[in-house]
Amino acid sequence: MYGTICESTTSELVDQLSRRGFFGVGAVAAAAILAGCSTTSDAADAGERREVINALGTTTISGKPERIVVASDFTDLEFLLSLGVHPVAYGNTGAWDRGALPWQSTAGIADLESFDTTGEISPEIIARYSPDLIIGMKTYLEPAAERLSQIAPVIALDWTTSWRDGVATVGQAAFVDEAAAAAIARTDALISDTAASLNGLGGKTIMIGSMYGDQLYVQGDASAPGVLLRELGLNYRGYNAEQMTALSMEQAEVLAPADILLSLASDQEATTRLENFAVFQNLPAVKARAYAPVELLLSNAFVDNFGPLSAPYALPQLAEVLTGLAAGQGKQLP
Repeated sequence: MYGTICESTTSELVDQLSRRGFFGVGAVAAAAILAGCSTTSDAADAGERREVINALGTTTISGKPERIVVASDFTDLEFLLSLGVHPVAYGNTGAWDRGALPWQSTAGIADLESFDTTGEISPEIIARYSPDLIIGMKTYLEPAAERLSQIAPVIALDWTTSWRDGVATVGQAAFVDEAAAAAIARTDALISDTAASLNGLGGKTIMIGSMYGDQLYVQGDASAPGVLLRELGLNYRGYNAEQMTALSMEQAEVLAPADILLSLASDQEATTRLENFAVFQNLPAVKARAYAPVELLLSNAFVDNFGPLSAPYALPQLAEVLTGLAAGQGKQLP
């Protein structure tokens, strides 16, 4: 079920939170597409040898892959789909217990063959698809990396890999560099357009603090959503230089500098506890109704899965939320 078009994004902490949400063609059609795309460039690709740097090191790929297996349904799959390349199969992690994410559905994920990866990766199952390239998230692939590399070249993405680097790596591994460059340029244009519409929000300071379980996770300067907010021309303030920092709820006062406050509400019970906490209720942004819990799907699109597929979904909604908060139209707490 592989098809391609003609060529003309503290590691353990990030891993745990990301995994919680903190184009299909048939074989005959695929064969027709591949036949229709046969060009001199394709013939050259068939004999090309590439060294691709990825989260597990450097992987050698000899010739353009024709049967790609993706180990999960996170950005490893989304980046590939955004390049117009369809895997023979992908691993269904069960992370999206409500079903495929909207932008995944738009990309035709329902038509792709999948296998269960709710537990550990099974090299035996992956081998059944006779892949010539395996792509996945490092934490999924690493325990079985040696066995998987005996089946096919392995390309791994880290949870901290930026979306641009991730798309470029997948594009290089799949021999669709031009498609990767186009996807990055298309997404950058959306970011620029969104930034123009926000017009800096008057320089208001934005912070992100979210309760998950018993911990208050405050995003730092290096976090993906923080980087994106800055690219949108906004005055994002990280707690420190790290990706994120785990604090106790009693330390919620660290969010006091925020004029606009976002919470990634992937744990609704914990978010409710935070909203009922007096120190949090007295934060300037909360009292000014410039606070909003970001609903789960937008959180997935904005934080965990940002890239060319999710950007058209995430950016308009994020801009609407931020504009409302800047105008004092956020959630009213007691």
